[in-house]
Amino acid sequence: MSVGLPVVDIVFCASSDPTTRHDLDADLTALAAGAFTVRAVATAGELTDSATEAYDAGKLIPLVFVDQYLSDANGVDTLLAMGEHPGLRNARKVLLAETTKHSDLERAAAAGALDGTLAVPWSKTQLQSLVSRLVTQFFIAEAPQEVDEVAEVVDVDVLSKAFVEVEERAKQATQRLERLQRSFLDDRALSDDEVEELVIEEIDRALGNPPRTTVPAGTRILSAGDQVDGIRVVVDGRVHLTLDADDGRSIGFHARTAGRVLGLNTISRAETRALFNVDAIEDTSFIPLTLEQLDEALRHSPTLAIHLVSVLLRGMTRRNQRSIELRLQVDKLARDLASERDELAATLDRLNRTQARLIEAEKLATLGQLAAGVGHELNNPAAVVSRTADFLADDIEALTAGTPGAEMFVGKVRDARQTEPMSTRYQRRLRNELADAIGDRSLARRLVQIGITTKDEYERLLGDSPAPKLQLDRMERFHRIGTSLRSIDAASQRIVRLVGSLRAYVRSDEMVERFDVRTGIEETLLLLGHELSHVDVEKSYADDIPEISGHPGDLNQVWTNLTTNAIQAMDETDARLTIDVSPTDDGNVAVCIADNGCGIPEENLEKIFEPAFTTKAGRVEFGLGLGLQIVKDIVVRHRGSITVESEPGRTCFRVVLPSATNGEIE
Repeated sequence: MSVGLPVVDIVFCASSDPTTRHDLDADLTALAAGAFTVRAVATAGELTDSATEAYDAGKLIPLVFVDQYLSDANGVDTLLAMGEHPGLRNARKVLLAETTKHSDLERAAAAGALDGTLAVPWSKTQLQSLVSRLVTQFFIAEAPQEVDEVAEVVDVDVLSKAFVEVEERAKQATQRLERLQRSFLDDRALSDDEVEELVIEEIDRALGNPPRTTVPAGTRILSAGDQVDGIRVVVDGRVHLTLDADDGRSIGFHARTAGRVLGLNTISRAETRALFNVDAIEDTSFIPLTLEQLDEALRHSPTLAIHLVSVLLRGMTRRNQRSIELRLQVDKLARDLASERDELAATLDRLNRTQARLIEAEKLATLGQLAAGVGHELNNPAAVVSRTADFLADDIEALTAGTPGAEMFVGKVRDARQTEPMSTRYQRRLRNELADAIGDRSLARRLVQIGITTKDEYERLLGDSPAPKLQLDRMERFHRIGTSLRSIDAASQRIVRLVGSLRAYVRSDEMVERFDVRTGIEETLLLLGHELSHVDVEKSYADDIPEISGHPGDLNQVWTNLTTNAIQAMDETDARLTIDVSPTDDGNVAVCIADNGCGIPEENLEKIFEPAFTTKAGRVEFGLGLGLQIVKDIVVRHRGSITVESEPGRTCFRVVLPSATNGEIE
């Protein structure tokens, strides 16, 4: 290309109307400001000849305007024909028209021959925006080295976005190169989900995003004994493995037993028949790959083979841990517990019918029947639950014996089971102190969650570990086991205390204790955790809360009932529960439990503590609507008071209890 000559021509084609051609020529020339030349032609033939001349001269043609109606051709047909011309093929194409047929636009767009339209007449602002955007897109894609030649008309936003995308692609390429250089041993620091996500990423890259198959929940994806001719990689959703037992029962396995790569174990054997049934337990999307596709992906991506080895080894480990014999034992225990549950449900049903017959005659007598019947039926299941928790703790200790760090992990289980929950404020203070000490706020949050609160303790337990992340992951799992066992213990104790609370209506023989109400509230929140999964819980506990004197089990029933009512009053979206515990001016204790639900109608505020009054649409809740009446009775027996304030968006129950120093109850 000669020095000093323009490297760009913008060619546009108008109809025989000289006014349109002249006006567009003038506006484009003014807009170009010397960055490019404008060539006006009248026919499709002149356009082709001019483009050939410019192309032979080594000039770029980034943009072409074509009138909808030319004297020798249709405008859309002319745009479509440009795909055969080397100088016009990559140009950005604009259809110039007063009106455009919808079918014409669809035809041109479907063929990739239309990048924009310009209405006649046009505004200079509209023309400048269109030219800047399309010229910038052309040079980014076709001649980025020449973009300085047209700097006067470049769209800075489009250019900046392109640079960001280029940098991101370069970063992704670097990451892929790094993954190619590592072995499956380097995957040890990754979670199962992270490794499986890398498998999906490599398959998409190697095979150009192969199609997904989506099935609804309940679909059987694979049956035991089916011939397996490839793998299925789950992208979204979950699947469940089952096995048909000899007695006709279907034995289910833990969801993590399946993983997200299905069929990998099967195709690694000579006998390629499925060992398990695979069912979708929710709407599931997966990538089906034949052996030929898998072979092609492995040839294009050595990293994929590394990750698949990791997936295979981890799957074998999980299945060894969850052997069929153990699953059969658990299933037998589950059936025994289900039988007891059905028996208890039948007994409770009989009790409910008895209450319905007697409630109008004598409500207190009904409560006496409940105390006798429920106490008898609940004590045995509570004892079973408590013993099962002890057996699980012993089994965990026995199964981990002899493994590296077993004593430390078992100690975490014991600590979590025996340690009372920390308040949110205290946890936050410990997290901040530990984060300042170790310089990692995210790590500090995880450490405090499992009871590691000082830098010395962190360095002692994890400082010398060759795989600190894996060590921390295992400690978290054992800590969760301990908190789960603590929940089981608390639940069984709660059942016993609830039985005692019912009996207390006939005769109260529970020992009076001094205790901190915050402990009971925390245990209640722990036991209701499954119901609070969609609720944002905000707790505010004062530091100087005095102890109270009374029956902890009875008051736990109060917190449980008030919290459950609050949960049921709120929508699942944007639900917020606020719990405030503070001392009163006269030295007593005030507990406020508030929700952002629909509120209680004003006409019902004076009735909610009355026996048999319920706003639960006729459902039987806590003994024929006696829930809040029982709550009030318990509070009054503790020489306290309960009030309620409600409006749409906020309902607050306020319980005031005398401190132990202001008088103990008898």
